[in-house]
Amino acid sequence: MQTIKKYANRKLYHIDRKQYITLEGIAALVQAGEQVRVVDNETGEDITAQILAQVALQTRGDQGRLPTSLLTSLIRAGEGTLSGLQRSLVGVFGGAGFVNTEIERRLAHLRDTGKLNDQEFQQLRTLLVDEYQSTMAPDLPSKSDIDRLHEQVDELTRLVEQLLAQRKQ
Repeated sequence: MQTIKKYANRKLYHIDRKQYITLEGIAALVQAGEQVRVVDNETGEDITAQILAQVALQTRGDQGRLPTSLLTSLIRAGEGTLSGLQRSLVGVFGGAGFVNTEIERRLAHLRDTGKLNDQEFQQLRTLLVDEYQSTMAPDLPSKSDIDRLHEQVDELTRLVEQLLAQRKQ
């Protein structure tokens, strides 16, 4: 596990490497599959979830904002479940998923600039992304499966809130 301290001046210090690190550096660690723990230097409090949220928001850049349903779930989850949610976010935003997204983005750029034709694009995509996904993660849900689950959770949350409101009346 990579340990990082956050100082009062907001600088982040990588304990093992004995050097300062940026949010982008933390993102790179997470994307490489590393476990990261961030502690407040003054209080010793574990602030990993807070820093990872900053990383997720800052590093999304041109990819767009985080889904409102995800942010709502983060707020509703409370402190008790943030560590589990953090592990889920690392799985979603880091590791192999990030690599596959980047491979697809670069292949699309090569196709769009005329350096690859459609057939070459599809062959490389199949070789680099599809075959890897089928051998390494056969039981993982697709993005559409996850989106559908988010919609269902949002709907269930609305129903529970309605029931609680009716009970109070």
